[in-house]
Amino acid sequence: MEHFRDVLIGLHGQIPESLLAGQGWGRLLERIGDLPAVTVTSLCGFEFRLDEQEPAADFSSPVTPGQVSRYYIARGGAAVPASTDAWLAGHLTDSSDTDHWLESVLLAYDIIGVTPQRPAPPVVYLRLLSDPETGGITATPVAIAATVAQASARRDWEPERRALVRALGCLPAGAKLVYVGATPGRAPRSVRLLVADMEFHEVGPLLKRLEWPGSIATVLELLSGMRDLCGHFQFLFDATEYGVLPRLGFEMYPVQKNVTNYRALPVAWLITSKRDWKPVIRRLGDWQLCLPVKAEGLLAWPRLRTVFGNDGAFQLYMGINHVKLSVDGERVRAKAYGGLRLLPLGQVTKEAFFRE
Repeated sequence: MEHFRDVLIGLHGQIPESLLAGQGWGRLLERIGDLPAVTVTSLCGFEFRLDEQEPAADFSSPVTPGQVSRYYIARGGAAVPASTDAWLAGHLTDSSDTDHWLESVLLAYDIIGVTPQRPAPPVVYLRLLSDPETGGITATPVAIAATVAQASARRDWEPERRALVRALGCLPAGAKLVYVGATPGRAPRSVRLLVADMEFHEVGPLLKRLEWPGSIATVLELLSGMRDLCGHFQFLFDATEYGVLPRLGFEMYPVQKNVTNYRALPVAWLITSKRDWKPVIRRLGDWQLCLPVKAEGLLAWPRLRTVFGNDGAFQLYMGINHVKLSVDGERVRAKAYGGLRLLPLGQVTKEAFFRE
C-alpha cells in the first residue's frame, strides 16, 4: 500500500459509522488520502463535533521523519515560495535554526465544512522544547514569532511577537506553554497558544488579565462541572497584538491522579479506557453537548485489535485522547479527539490500557 487512503479504506470497518461515514468519509479521503501509508504508524487524530449529526471528522498527525517528511518536502518544492507548504519543506530540509527550541511539528487539517475545491491550509502546531532546569521554553518570542509568521506565509512577524509577549506576560507562574500554532489564511491575524500545568482556580484571573471578551462566569461554571471527572486540562486560545479572540478551548483529560507531567497527556488515548470516558460522555449528554448517537460511537471507538492486510498482520490501537470544550462568548460546544495507530504485529502492545 502506497497511500494513506489505502490503509484507511482497509480500516473502514473498524470505525464507528456514527462518527465517520458517508460524505464525511469521502471528504476525509479526498483531503488527506494522498499522504504516505506510513502516516498511520504514528498517531493519527480524528476530531469529532459531538453536537452535529453528520458523521465527519477533522484530522491531525505529526510530521514524522522518513517518508512523511519526504512527502511534505516534495509538496513544498512544487508550492508557491511564500506559502505554508514551502515553509514546511524548508524546515524539514534544514531545521538548524530551530533545533534548540522546536521539538516537533503537528499539522491539523480542517475538513468539516471545507469545500474540496478550496482546501484550507492546515494549522501548524509547533511543539516547544522545555528548559530541563527551569521548565520554561527555550525560545525567545522573536524566534517563535518569526517561525509562526513564516509558517503562515507572512513576511513580517512583529504582530506575532507583540501577541506572544502580551500573552506570555499574563500566564500564571508555573504554567507551561506547550504548543504555539500558526493559523495561515485565517482572520484576524493571530497566534494559537496551548498552555498546560494550570490549576482550575487560575483560569478566571488569567482571563481577566487577558481581557477576554466573554463570560468568565460561563467558563468557571463549565470547568466546575467537569472538575470531578477530569483532573487535568490544557487551555487553548488565540492571541492577537490587540488582545485575545472570543473563542477558547479547554482540553479535558480523565487521566489518573498520579499523572503529574503534562507530557503524558498527548498519549492519554493509551492510558485511558472506556471506563474512564463513560461518565465524561454521559455528563456531556446531560448538558446536551453530545448527541446520543455520537456518545454511542465514542464508546465504541477504543479498541485493541489484530487486523490482517496484504502486507501481513498488524496491531490496531484506538483510543480517546481528550474532550475539548469550546467556549465562544457564552456558547459552549464539545468535541472529542480519537487517536489511531497501526503497528506491525510483534511490537510492544498495551492491552492493559484498553480495559472494557
